[in-house]
Amino acid sequence: MSDYYQILGIPKFADDRQVRKAFRIKAKCLHPDVNSDARALREFQRVNEAYQVLRNAEKRRIYDLRLQNGFPAEKVHYQRPGKVKYRARGDKYAHYDTKEQASKNFDMIEKYFDISLFISLLIIGCFAFIYGVYRLWFSPEENINPYNGIIMGVFFVGMIIFFWRTKDKFFDD
Repeated sequence: MSDYYQILGIPKFADDRQVRKAFRIKAKCLHPDVNSDARALREFQRVNEAYQVLRNAEKRRIYDLRLQNGFPAEKVHYQRPGKVKYRARGDKYAHYDTKEQASKNFDMIEKYFDISLFISLLIIGCFAFIYGVYRLWFSPEENINPYNGIIMGVFFVGMIIFFWRTKDKFFDD
């Protein structure tokens, strides 16, 4: 997938003014009226395509999602408001009447998935810690080191809680 930000030479958080300025600079050098080279024409078309996507808020949002999720499509297609189809992975489609409804349903699913994943991983970490303590005090055996389970459980639970509290910092682009 073409990286439109790299084509225009701007950061991912660039505003419309920076996008327009970068496009104008590139277009002055690559425009067919100024540069008659065939490669310059192809490069100008790529710059123009990048500009057309990044200047439109809806196309840019779709492009950023595709770039983040690694969809193999080359072009970003925009559908008019109304009956909106949101493509899931594979060939399945989810139909929603409005964009807000689709976003709300997806946010709710994502929220419950995050919570269930957090709770299950927290239980696994706590189980490792409790099993290590049990092996240390109540059922010590030779050749088995109970400290490994305790250390792993504490580390695992600590890392899960740390990432849960700071997940917004890691996933905001």
